Amino acid sequence: MFYRKAPKGKVMRKSQDPTSEVKQINHNGLKWIDIIKPTKNHIDTLKLQFNFHDLLLEDCLTEHQRPKVDDFDDYCFIVLHLPRYKKETGSMETEEVDIFIGSDYLVTLHEGELKPLVGLANVCSMKTAAKQEYMSKGSALLLYEIIKRLFNYCFPMLDKIDIRLSDINQNVFKDVSKTMLETITKTKMQIINYRRVIKPLRPVILMLEKVITKFLPEDMDVYFDDITDKMEKIWDMLENHKEVIESMDSTFSALTNQRINNLMRTFTVVQVVTLPMVLVGGLFSMNVEGVPMHLYPGGFWIVFGMILVPTGLIASILMINRKKWF
Repeated sequence: MFYRKAPKGKVMRKSQDPTSEVKQINHNGLKWIDIIKPTKNHIDTLKLQFNFHDLLLEDCLTEHQRPKVDDFDDYCFIVLHLPRYKKETGSMETEEVDIFIGSDYLVTLHEGELKPLVGLANVCSMKTAAKQEYMSKGSALLLYEIIKRLFNYCFPMLDKIDIRLSDINQNVFKDVSKTMLETITKTKMQIINYRRVIKPLRPVILMLEKVITKFLPEDMDVYFDDITDKMEKIWDMLENHKEVIESMDSTFSALTNQRINNLMRTFTVVQVVTLPMVLVGGLFSMNVEGVPMHLYPGGFWIVFGMILVPTGLIASILMINRKKWF
């Protein structure tokens, strides 16, 4: 028997919150058990009630398991990793969902961070109409509804990345600054982390499409074809985002290099223009005997002319040929 609150004890998953929650929803011979923040007591109860393999139950208490599908005679064990956007840090994190599915039951274990799964469990526990809609056709179609919602949850995150890419594209030629570099880098890391989550999930969904057929009603395998299509659409969008951000990163690097080259060119022009001033001033400022015109009344203006004339001549030549310099 399951209880709303887990007894006090050690929580082996990443969450140390002792307030675990269990929902057991029954409809038309189908049982859905949804466990948020599973504890060792929950796992022991599942062992007694369903006799799942010990290693699979151990996986449910271990974080960061790889996505996989283990197919047994009368049930399947599924581990899914889904991305979750964390507003506080602007980073992409991974959330794990562990699933046991049999012909007349579905067990889901997770940390409660995936809103679509939590929302569907709440709706089904409170509304008979929702149970009728989502649980009347068997465990496989309930699983389809869960995975569909989880994948739909991915698209708003992709849209946020797309909006940020559009902003970068509009401002990359206007703002060659540290802020733009940080924006490009953070967006690039989001895409990389998103791909890291989705890439190992693709073969798992393809395998799930094959093994789930034994729990599906006749002529309903098209439902999981839809899941595969959503997965491939997400991956295609990520591939496109990856190409776009890499192109923008290269563009920003080129603009930065061009800006540095322009600064170096400007410094070179200034050095060339001031060369006569530095040379003449250095020669006539030496504190040694025999410096010409140091006693001559008009010596200052002669030296000044020696500086002004070549400086003006060099500046004029550079201005006439400025297209070669700028």
